[in-house]
Amino acid sequence: MKGRKVNKNIVLLDIRHQVLKGEALTFEEFKEKYSEEEQFYKGLYHVTTTKKAICKALKIGIDNACRYKRKLEIKGKLVESSESFYCIITDCKAKKLSTNPNRFELLQKSNQLKLF
Repeated sequence: MKGRKVNKNIVLLDIRHQVLKGEALTFEEFKEKYSEEEQFYKGLYHVTTTKKAICKALKIGIDNACRYKRKLEIKGKLVESSESFYCIITDCKAKKLSTNPNRFELLQKSNQLKLF
């Protein structure tokens, strides 16, 4: 997305909407029902995106998210993309994350293999 004008607030609201739709909760119910760590996990289950995007969309502390990400990786419950993408929020290269096992294989596939 580098160089493209994107309304970041609309993207963040869309991410939040997808998560809340998947959980069938309002934002207030979601924040009340789950701990911040569970919010991070649930958010990445419903939306494959960057850490910064999910944190901004769900109002999760980015420093805490680093710890949550590492814990989930160690448990095998979170996978990051093998490729880097431009984050729509930061406009910098970043990995996409998911806690949804149905998306793990796709995230781990590399376009580098297509060169040979």
